[in-house]
Amino acid sequence: MNDDTYKQQSRSNTRQIEARETLSRLFRENPLPEDQLLINLGLFMRSSALARIFFLNEIYEKIVDLPGCVMEFGTWWGQSLILFENFRAIHEPYNFSRRVIGFDTFSGYAAVGENDIPSETIKPGGYATTTDYVKYLAELIDYHESENVMSHIKKHRLVSGDVNETAPKFFRDNPETIVALAFFDMALYEPTKNCLEAIKPHLIKGSVLAFDELNTPEYPGETLAVMETIGLSGHQLRRSRFTPDRCYMIIE
Repeated sequence: MNDDTYKQQSRSNTRQIEARETLSRLFRENPLPEDQLLINLGLFMRSSALARIFFLNEIYEKIVDLPGCVMEFGTWWGQSLILFENFRAIHEPYNFSRRVIGFDTFSGYAAVGENDIPSETIKPGGYATTTDYVKYLAELIDYHESENVMSHIKKHRLVSGDVNETAPKFFRDNPETIVALAFFDMALYEPTKNCLEAIKPHLIKGSVLAFDELNTPEYPGETLAVMETIGLSGHQLRRSRFTPDRCYMIIE
């Protein structure tokens, strides 16, 4: 769910955690004018957060020559969707057919299944956003698209609700959809498996499936879902150049 804080802190020592608290204080106390803060956020970006942006750009670059949309399953606050929208504007500004589509409940997990390991975040309600956040996120994406080329054509969509139901319905309602890139960031077995099943008929040779928790002991459900749907041996599976624990698969 785009939460590097929890995963990185679980592998961090006391000194690192204290350093991050210092960074948080420096951010709260920053003396920059507001208009300058927005264009200097790199002052407060840890290397792990920057590496995640590099990873998202890395997988986007793999699909520039492919048709189809970009999907994220598990958007949380929506940073990846915003980045994908802006990567489209950078790498292929006139490709008005490249839609960016995000799926989330925006109210957190409904339940945790037997193939998942409960934790501080993997629990009912885990990764919930604030009330009506989806409306705020929609306005934010609208803004970014308005700054980019071909802004008169809407190229993004938020799908709110239980992805076990909304993903299959999306493809029933939009059977023409090709999926060039799908980023799975839900951590849980059942929704990951159901979304993989939903997109399988819409993948093409070269489509990229990216995973936030593949091969991660704390989140076994994601790997199990991939094994039972796509398999691990029939396609290219690569680790990101920039992070130790994020992977992507290129469909053969």
